[in-house]
Amino acid sequence: MHPLTTSSTALLRLIKSLSPAVPGARLTASGIHCLFLKAGLLHAGAHLPTALLSAYASLGRPAHARSLFDEMPERGLVARTAMARAHAASGQADQALAVFRGILSDGFVPDNVALAVVLTACSGGAGSSTAKRNPGRMVHAFIVVSGIEPDMFVSTELVRVYGERGEPAVSRRLFDNMPARSNIAWNAMVHQYARNKDVEAAYHLFLAMPRRDVVSWNMVIAGYCLAGRCREALGLFRQMVSPSSSCRVRPNGPTMITVLGACAGIGCLETGIWVHAYVDKNQMNDDGALDRCLIDMYAKCGSIDKALQVFEKAPGKRDMYSWTTVICGLAMHGRAADALQMFNMMQDGGICPDDVTLLGVLNACAHGGLVDQGLGYFYSMQDKYGITPKIEHYGCMVDLLGRVGWLPEAYMMIKTMPMKPNMVIWGAFLSACKVHGIVELGEIAAAEVTRLDPEDPWARVMMSSMYARAQDWSGLARERREMNSLQMKKTPGCSSVELGGEVHEFVAGGSQHPLHAEICTVLEFVEAQSHTDTG
Repeated sequence: MHPLTTSSTALLRLIKSLSPAVPGARLTASGIHCLFLKAGLLHAGAHLPTALLSAYASLGRPAHARSLFDEMPERGLVARTAMARAHAASGQADQALAVFRGILSDGFVPDNVALAVVLTACSGGAGSSTAKRNPGRMVHAFIVVSGIEPDMFVSTELVRVYGERGEPAVSRRLFDNMPARSNIAWNAMVHQYARNKDVEAAYHLFLAMPRRDVVSWNMVIAGYCLAGRCREALGLFRQMVSPSSSCRVRPNGPTMITVLGACAGIGCLETGIWVHAYVDKNQMNDDGALDRCLIDMYAKCGSIDKALQVFEKAPGKRDMYSWTTVICGLAMHGRAADALQMFNMMQDGGICPDDVTLLGVLNACAHGGLVDQGLGYFYSMQDKYGITPKIEHYGCMVDLLGRVGWLPEAYMMIKTMPMKPNMVIWGAFLSACKVHGIVELGEIAAAEVTRLDPEDPWARVMMSSMYARAQDWSGLARERREMNSLQMKKTPGCSSVELGGEVHEFVAGGSQHPLHAEICTVLEFVEAQSHTDTG
């Protein structure tokens, strides 16, 4: 006999077995829903419909859950919590919060499960529409006023809510007040420090953890990357996998994605090759999930040939992301024809591009000076690919037109684009004006750059160079007077080189490198030798 007709116990067991991993789970859930309506089971008790609500939540079907919830004659706290979870799990924060308000207005006292569920909806960071109303703080105030003793899950959610709002100090106070802390709570606090770029605090808390798992390591490594301290992130990874480590943890896929991104961020080719060897040795890329990260790393580290080797290795595992990454890598290296050939091959293989793919294609056209092709791709984005150009695509076109000297056309594109141009757009246009010596348009671009970021002296430095090149001494003097009066200083340039797996950084005018004196001695010798050779 089919379990739908045996007993409520069997039916409950069937409902609880439904998950996204179960084939046909959504269809089964809908069939059970129909049975409830046909057999009148909605009036036979709330436990079965409530279980189905939870199943709908896990299956990502909030509309079906809402339909069932509205049909239920009795909606207790558990059912309302399940409904709020269905909305929260599908990113419908406002609806989840509305269910919670209904819990309070109908006289129910929420338990810790209901509080934890509603706090998951109070997310999205300080800039989201939900977070702007600060519901997390209101829920926290309710907990304090009502005298509910928050359990570990609620306290952990509060740590997350305040951290996402950019208030890690409040998160830390809540964390310190927890009577008991799970590893999830420790990781949550480390994550909030990391996401707010307080990597020192994240690292110190990481060291204080009673047990560090792979999530803990991933959080702190990613935190250093987010703060632009990729070299230290790579040092942590070496410590993580070191045989001599006292708490050695096996890295996972997210670890390798972060580490490969760190290699790409500072151009550590030698380290990147070592990481690639580690991945292969430990069979961490058998499914090709790391291919795009490896391609991106090699391309950004200057080895486009190795990137292509990774791409060509497993043709059966190529997806849109790996195609897009290799197209962007070829564009970055100025191999426009190869990038466009890859783009055509991608489409021939039946893979549709996304907006990032088109960004790589337009970059390729810009680096190759392919104006007609670039304009063709740009103006066909909407009709041919169903992609509305974003500001990044307009930036590529301004760069393309600027590189070939079509500055009036580039300026017209800026003036007619549907969104307000940003620093990147005006900066690309100003750079093109400097290259081609068009002072009048350069002044317009420099004024816009300065308006958007008055503290950055870059635009004034660019105009000073243009005035000097045009022998406009009054303009040059004016720019220098203004820079001096505002006490502006140009940000010194920085470069790095990798030797023996170690990254050495050099700043213009700096003397902090431990081998600074020896380097200067060698440079003086090279300079003297060059003068001797030319003499």
